Amino acid sequence: MIAPDVLLKPRQIRREIERKQMRIETLRRFAEHLTSPLREVRVKSTPDPTRMQALLAEAADEEKQLPLLEAELEQALAAAAITVSTLPDERLVHLMELRYLESYSWEEVAAALGYSPSQTFKLHRLALSLLPSESAREEVGSRR
Repeated sequence: MIAPDVLLKPRQIRREIERKQMRIETLRRFAEHLTSPLREVRVKSTPDPTRMQALLAEAADEEKQLPLLEAELEQALAAAAITVSTLPDERLVHLMELRYLESYSWEEVAAALGYSPSQTFKLHRLALSLLPSESAREEVGSRR
């Protein structure tokens, strides 16, 4: 993987975890809604236990995937930390850690570093240019 891909992977996994957690919450709310008495309905109706069971089973399946995603996130964070640690300047390392390992927004990164947003973006571009790329790895591998 090239450096930007390694850096973006933790954020992508975090988003996937958040989506799953929101889906689990939604499925559980739907299941609860099915079991609650219906109000202001003129037609007598009973909760559908089959539908409720299906929703709860779906939520349980989603919950089983969370530990796998969390383990994948840990691996992605470790790979990103290794990539970031190759930078020669501590300012650049700190910037990249805040953005990619801690998932700070650009505004939060700029505030934490005490830079303007434009200075932050310039440092970010510099940091990306200094990270190893796939082509650099191929050159090293072809020399061996």
